[in-house]
Amino acid sequence: MFIPGQVENWTIIYDLGGMGISDIPISAIKGSTQKMSQNYGGRLYKMFVVNAPGTIYFTWKMVSAFLDPVTVEKIKISKTNTDKTMFDNIDPSQVEQKYGGKQPNRVSYWYF
Repeated sequence: MFIPGQVENWTIIYDLGGMGISDIPISAIKGSTQKMSQNYGGRLYKMFVVNAPGTIYFTWKMVSAFLDPVTVEKIKISKTNTDKTMFDNIDPSQVEQKYGGKQPNRVSYWYF
């Protein structure tokens, strides 16, 4: 929302639905993550990766054992279109219906 004078924390939802391991746009995800980190460091509250292929889900389970627990707590990877803890952190009125929220699903985006 970018409220003047307020420090905001962000929650991001990455949808990997319909993608195999070779279809995942790693460079796009890496680029956006780097830009967010450089320009808005320390703002990530939670990242939900939904509809993750099984290979990503299981790889995360192995890799997360070696990461800082604070980082692991921020990233949730789910094989379904929503995570059971998503609405502990996000108001349903701000999430699209396809992820279990109340917002209409987007069909066009401002950056296209």
